[in-house]
Amino acid sequence: MQYAYLITRTDDDTDEDRRVMSRGTQTLADDQDPREFATARLEQNCVEHSYYTGPRRIAYWPHQNDRPIPRTAPANAQHLDG
Repeated sequence: MQYAYLITRTDDDTDEDRRVMSRGTQTLADDQDPREFATARLEQNCVEHSYYTGPRRIAYWPHQNDRPIPRTAPANAQHLDG
């Protein structure tokens, strides 16, 4: 199944339009837990953006390939803080 993700900074001192750190899609295996995917992606983002040590959140949700990824998570998204 295809999932989209959106990783954002959650500190209050950042303008809304500058909070997005990463977004994309990934196809998960049938037996892959979406929460495990989100945890791994959030950890990878911490390594890739190690200059930023503040709080961040990943939102993830089932996604259709033909749709663009929004700059804000849809209402049905799951969230994980890191």
